[in-house]
Amino acid sequence: MNIPRKFDIKAVLFDLDGVLVNSYDAWFRLFNDTLLHFGYRAVTKKEFSREWGKSTKEDVKYFMPRQTVPEVRDYYSKAFPRFIRYVKVTPGVARVLAVLKKRGYRLGCVTNSHKDITRQMIRQAGIGRYFDLVICADEVRRPKPAPDMLNKAMKTLGLRPCETVFVGDTKTDLTAGRQARCLTVGYRLAAPHTIRTLIELNALLFK
Repeated sequence: MNIPRKFDIKAVLFDLDGVLVNSYDAWFRLFNDTLLHFGYRAVTKKEFSREWGKSTKEDVKYFMPRQTVPEVRDYYSKAFPRFIRYVKVTPGVARVLAVLKKRGYRLGCVTNSHKDITRQMIRQAGIGRYFDLVICADEVRRPKPAPDMLNKAMKTLGLRPCETVFVGDTKTDLTAGRQARCLTVGYRLAAPHTIRTLIELNALLFK
């Protein structure tokens, strides 16, 4: 797998959940806890998987129609510490980030999670020092799959789409990356550019 010649990569942006950390179990438990708190039925993992990686706005629309987005977001933030023990750091992530940083790449985290939860997960993973920026769903008007977070990241870094890689693990990520016109890499996800482990990203960039 080679990078198309039109790209001159200077920054790597990562999704958080499912890429830098494995937070699926934590979110599944938090999601059902939230549903029960507001008087809805719990969902199965199959049901949850269909919505995994989407925004709180989508959660509210499809699962908690009587609540507001701020109401659900606030409960997520308050309840998340009870489930953070289920968050697991992706093997080798610190090593990969350290190598990219040493090579001079600008690094960012772009996630549909909210600031409070994102800070907790990054702190738990011990990887905050590697990032030049972290952009969360509550910092833009439209979360992924819209390209707003990626566009904001590139604007903040002063870079163009042809200078940026985005690594994500869901169709929501792929859609956002395509709309932002950056080089989009699927992590364990079928895409024109795919990696199975994060260490493969170094091999892709350093050819």
